[in-house]
Amino acid sequence: MGRTNTPAFSLRWFTKNDLHGQTLNPRNREITPGGSSGGAAAAVAAGICAIGHGTDIAGSIRYPAYACGLHGLRPTTGRVPAYNSSAPDRFIGAQLMAVSGPIARNIDDLDIAFSAMSAPDPRDPWYLPAPATTLDYPKRVALAFAPDGMPVADEVTAAVQEAAARLRDAGWTVEEVVCPPMRRAAAVNACLWMAEAQFVAADLLAREAEADSQFVFARMSKDAGEVGFTSLMQSLQARAALVREWQVFQATYPVLLCPVSGELPFDQQLDVKSEQSFDRVFEAQLTQRALPALGMPGLAVATGSVEGRPVGVQLIGPRYREDILLAAGRNIEAAGSAIVVSDPA
Repeated sequence: MGRTNTPAFSLRWFTKNDLHGQTLNPRNREITPGGSSGGAAAAVAAGICAIGHGTDIAGSIRYPAYACGLHGLRPTTGRVPAYNSSAPDRFIGAQLMAVSGPIARNIDDLDIAFSAMSAPDPRDPWYLPAPATTLDYPKRVALAFAPDGMPVADEVTAAVQEAAARLRDAGWTVEEVVCPPMRRAAAVNACLWMAEAQFVAADLLAREAEADSQFVFARMSKDAGEVGFTSLMQSLQARAALVREWQVFQATYPVLLCPVSGELPFDQQLDVKSEQSFDRVFEAQLTQRALPALGMPGLAVATGSVEGRPVGVQLIGPRYREDILLAAGRNIEAAGSAIVVSDPA
């Protein structure tokens, strides 16, 4: 029904820009609605619409859903076609990692939206007409409370434990295991994303002269380091090995249950308060930064709230098997309370 707000250049997990200002979270105006699709998630949580359209290259579907107490599906790369007639084609990082997907208040709405969004479009060379599948799969879940040793708040750990219990009650086998690397995948994400951003966006950021975007861009560039031909080629090579490792793992465990974020939704604008604050946010978002480099689907499932802040969990599955994630998400959803529209007042 319309467009919603995003951070400038879609660089942040917070939604504010110099043109339209700050987006408030309908659940709690003191916390971020997420980003970059924060406006979409806020609209769904406030009841303006039933389904929001998000884009995700580092969590921009999953985190707004998490922050606004909703569900959000990041599809497999190539599952939802993309084409922008008003701009040149994007470079290799975004082509491999950026996807569109739905945000909604219930899993059934996500399913309906995903079916519509994944309709064929010959203008996208990455689109794969993978049919919706109902092939059998083992109901086996790998449980990772803190992938690669990421710091995780007690409240988030409790949400993951509760989701694991709900899945066990629904007939899934849940085993705590060590999952394949996420930090290496996040490093690949940083290189591929910053290769594009440094090549294309640096001049645009300078011309826009928005202080928050420039601050975040500088911190992300520092994390990625100098990106050149060699580092780009090495990252693409590393990506192949990581995808292989994850595919072998998921042949045994078709669902990984883990945090969406290491913390409850952050206070508004925390990332730009200081370098230390940015680093804290950046570390908490490890699982969001890792997944796009792998091209696999991820589902953020809301499970409740803690002292006025939404909380939820993340499900990660094999490529082109969004059906498995939606099935597990339905089981988690069914054992909890229905998500209701929030009154922003």
